[in-house]
Amino acid sequence: MRAVEPLIAEKHSAEVPAREELRVRIVRDFSGIEEIRPVWSAWQSHPNADIDFYLTVLRSLPDTLNPCILVLYRGNVPEAMLIGRVDKSRLEFKIGYKTLFRAKVRQLTFVNGGSLGNLSPENCQFLVSEIAGALVSEKVDVVFFNHLRTDSAPFQAIRRLPGFFTQDHFHAPVVHRSMILPPSTDELYRGLSAKVRKNLKWQAKKLLSEFPESVEVRTFAAAQDLARMIQDVEQIAKNTYQRGLGVGFVDSPEQCKRLSFEAERGWLRGYVLYIAGKPAAFWIGNLYGDTFHSNYMGYDANYSKYSVGMYLIMKTIEEMIEQSGTPRVAQIDFGLGDAQYKEVLGNSQWEEASPRIFSSRAKGICLSAVWASTVFLDSVARKLLGKAGIVQKTKKIWRDRLRKGSTPPPESQ
Repeated sequence: MRAVEPLIAEKHSAEVPAREELRVRIVRDFSGIEEIRPVWSAWQSHPNADIDFYLTVLRSLPDTLNPCILVLYRGNVPEAMLIGRVDKSRLEFKIGYKTLFRAKVRQLTFVNGGSLGNLSPENCQFLVSEIAGALVSEKVDVVFFNHLRTDSAPFQAIRRLPGFFTQDHFHAPVVHRSMILPPSTDELYRGLSAKVRKNLKWQAKKLLSEFPESVEVRTFAAAQDLARMIQDVEQIAKNTYQRGLGVGFVDSPEQCKRLSFEAERGWLRGYVLYIAGKPAAFWIGNLYGDTFHSNYMGYDANYSKYSVGMYLIMKTIEEMIEQSGTPRVAQIDFGLGDAQYKEVLGNSQWEEASPRIFSSRAKGICLSAVWASTVFLDSVARKLLGKAGIVQKTKKIWRDRLRKGSTPPPESQ
């Protein structure tokens, strides 16, 4: 038997076809995007990485230079891709809400939800290893991955990249929350704590008693209603702390193009709370598949004692649960960042981070060093405030200052 075993092994290995080699193609133009449209469309599962939404955003941003999509092939068959674009951008160095300074950079941004296809550890490792080549070919200073799950293969592949001076060593994970909708509003409220239910009931009663027959929630979804929604939402958004930070909703040409696209596709869901005919709170997102993705939220601080933001959220969720027909909302993705209302309502969560890879050129190494120092100081400050138990108080002080001093952001985002 010992003389036969090697012959059997040789025969078996000869019958197994060789595994085809991996290669990466970088798509840099619109014609190349159209070539990969069929496979991209088959893989997409997030509105930010929807091919037509991506193209709409690409054409609306004045500082975008070109598309940059990394497509992984095994032989001639596409297996995975990373959806990105090259922008003229500004890298913000911040501690808390305070921006220390901004550096002009040429940035390759991979969009949120833009990792598509067979994301096996092997495929992701190969894709990420090719980013070093993209840094050179696209002449970028930094690569930015917009919110990757920390338990995902792409994130783990980035963590294993060699190069101490090009790595982002301090990407603090953040919680991302979502809510699987219950089958009825009764179950919605039973799922909340007794204290939360009591507060919601008391706040709603106070609002409705002080403004009898003057409280109304309107839903905006059609293209012909877009102008009215934008006008009313802007009245609130211009005085929010988000505006002071230069984020959140803003009435701009780029924003109008995005919302128009969503309305034309039937995705748009905008909810505005009116008190005595005046807009008091808003919640804007899109319905993609059976998931409502929250994008913008804000309220008029003059009505803060009534918790109008929470009132609007609960009325909107009630409507989502009670609606019949299709498309029906099965889940709410509360979007980027964490907040108390997300913690109260969310029943599913995961961790995300937004890692960066810096160029090995002199500028990239300098940016990496300053970035690491700034993020480290920010994390230390947060831990000290957390131990002192004054994180929420500090946030409130900063937000009140930003709200009072909010100014319109620049035209582009």
